Amino acid sequence: PGDLLYFPRGTIHQADTPLGISCSTHVTISTYQNNSWGDFLLDVIPGLVFDTAKEDVALRTSIPRQLLMQVDIADSTKKLSSLLRRLADRLENTRELRSSDMKKDFIMNRLPPCLGCDSDPLTPGGKLPKIDSKIRLQFRDHAIITVEPDQEHSDEIRREMVYVYHSLKNRRDTHMMGTEEDPTSEEGTSQQTHGLRFPLSYLDALKQIWSSSTVAVKELNLSSDEEKENLALSLWTECLIEVL
Repeated sequence: PGDLLYFPRGTIHQADTPLGISCSTHVTISTYQNNSWGDFLLDVIPGLVFDTAKEDVALRTSIPRQLLMQVDIADSTKKLSSLLRRLADRLENTRELRSSDMKKDFIMNRLPPCLGCDSDPLTPGGKLPKIDSKIRLQFRDHAIITVEPDQEHSDEIRREMVYVYHSLKNRRDTHMMGTEEDPTSEEGTSQQTHGLRFPLSYLDALKQIWSSSTVAVKELNLSSDEEKENLALSLWTECLIEVL
């Protein structure tokens, strides 16, 4: 009783109760699951293929008739290898990798910032951001930016939108206690992703805020002062920025 065993990553194990003992208890603690390069590739490759196919006709060419029924796949693997090399060439020159699933999963399951065990949930405070304000991103490690199809419209052609997800409103008392799909979860313990949704034209302005220690609202890369103020106000409402 009380023994601690360490298993290297990938070790398959099972705890058994010895004969003659009615019950026993063991606890398994695991860390950094589903964070391998393989997991990352599975997450980003679909978006890379989709973006490349819009510009590269080779990826839009129909596969040979009855390809899926062939026994000898040598020709198919040679063609796929060629297409993968085209994807690799594009990857070397791309500026964006869409990794929304892994990012959202990380933020959804992350504890909120530690502000004291008995502290109230974060609420906006201080001055409202105006066009002449200087702002600073806070809780940088608890917020991410993703580009993904518009989740509110299911049209055949879906616009890409910018989403800002954060863990500031995640609850410590229900952390990792089930999901909305889990029928055994108690009411109020389901997990959800908190965040904001912006047009794709807001991406550069968001990158400015994320990459700078401080930035003036009027210097944000947006076409109008109204858009600049609206972006700052939206982030301030979610407690993601502070006004200096």
